[in-house]
Amino acid sequence: MKNRKNFVFLFLLTLSSVLVPAGAQEQKKASKTLTVEDAEKIAVEQNITIKRNQITVTADKRAKDHSWNSISPTLTAGAGLTKPNDSSYYSYDWTRYASAGISISFESSLFASIKKARLNYEEGLITYEEACRSVQLDVRSSFYGLLYEQENVALQQRNLETAKQQYETNLSKYQNGRVSQIDVLTAQVTYEKLKPTVESAEITVQNDMESFKQLLNMDLDTDITLSGSLDDIIALGAVSLGNAKVDDLVEKATAVATLEKQLEIAETAVSADRFSAYGPTVTAGWTYKPTETNKTSGDPNDTGTLSLAVSIPLDGYLPWSEKADTIATAKDTVADLKLQLQNEKTTVKVNIQNYLRQIQQAQTTVKSLQANIGLAQQTYDMTLEAYNHGTKDLLSLQTASDSLLEAKVSLKSEAYTLIKAILNLENTTGVQFGTLGK
Repeated sequence: MKNRKNFVFLFLLTLSSVLVPAGAQEQKKASKTLTVEDAEKIAVEQNITIKRNQITVTADKRAKDHSWNSISPTLTAGAGLTKPNDSSYYSYDWTRYASAGISISFESSLFASIKKARLNYEEGLITYEEACRSVQLDVRSSFYGLLYEQENVALQQRNLETAKQQYETNLSKYQNGRVSQIDVLTAQVTYEKLKPTVESAEITVQNDMESFKQLLNMDLDTDITLSGSLDDIIALGAVSLGNAKVDDLVEKATAVATLEKQLEIAETAVSADRFSAYGPTVTAGWTYKPTETNKTSGDPNDTGTLSLAVSIPLDGYLPWSEKADTIATAKDTVADLKLQLQNEKTTVKVNIQNYLRQIQQAQTTVKSLQANIGLAQQTYDMTLEAYNHGTKDLLSLQTASDSLLEAKVSLKSEAYTLIKAILNLENTTGVQFGTLGK
């Protein structure tokens, strides 16, 4: 009995030594360090929106490749056997046949339909490119937004640590009789008030990080470390379009290209509707149908036929007809798209100029904020020294500390504003992301 208990104990001990490491390995989270380029590449490969657009492009390509299939011949084959219930009324007891046929139909709108399918495919490619750029823009905006939030958290944590140290210093001074209890309580209140701010900032980072993982279509349990800093944005050189003309960039903008393709499709649709309303339709067919009965002698009789027909619609010439209305509606679509295109070109041009001004203003502000940080740091250091010597009160020290923190946070915030304006300019002009300012 004792040996059995020892055996069971050893067995359970061995089993736990095997299973626990395995379970620990399963619970261990995957980790990844990503640059903004890495994140963009992963998103393009894995993002759900892009995958859905890929399916649409594939379908459009199939429709383009098979757009001629309306003139593909229709082939038929069949066979049959009949036997009258009462053969006294017929000259035969049974009849049987085999048949084979081919028919073809040609509509004058075929070439317009082929062209429309090709244009739809080209529009699909533009839409796919636009989807990719939209995801790239979202990824880069989210990436730099997370960098800003993480650096803001780091600043808030340092500020919290400074407040804690100040509280502990004042407590020690109070115990030695060097400061009043009010200074201790004030420092403690300041320290406690900063805790919710830091916690809120940390929760914001966690929530936005999960949204970022969803954008990349990554496992939410993956630990992601962002490789980069907003200091790289602060150090950017002058951002300009170089020798490129704004009007040329307007023509290359994705939004403009999409409307131009839609306009071309609409004009093709007008031609297709006209052919449908006025153009002839040609049909031809031939069947071979050998038939015989029990009375047939020699070769079976061919009861097949050859047919050829041309039909010309006339209702299109009636101004109140459905087809005439269809043509008029198609023309209205063309006129509307022309107005949209004109307005979109103006919008893109205005946006480009606005983004350029935003970038210039942000870079000017960044330089000013950098100078402010230097002044705020110097003020804080001098105030701290004066407070330690008893010539400044605690309120002055806290004010100087708040000013320093505000200057640092403002600089990071303006850096994020700057990169967002650059990304919007790159997206609007259609240039590759990450190229402006380098």
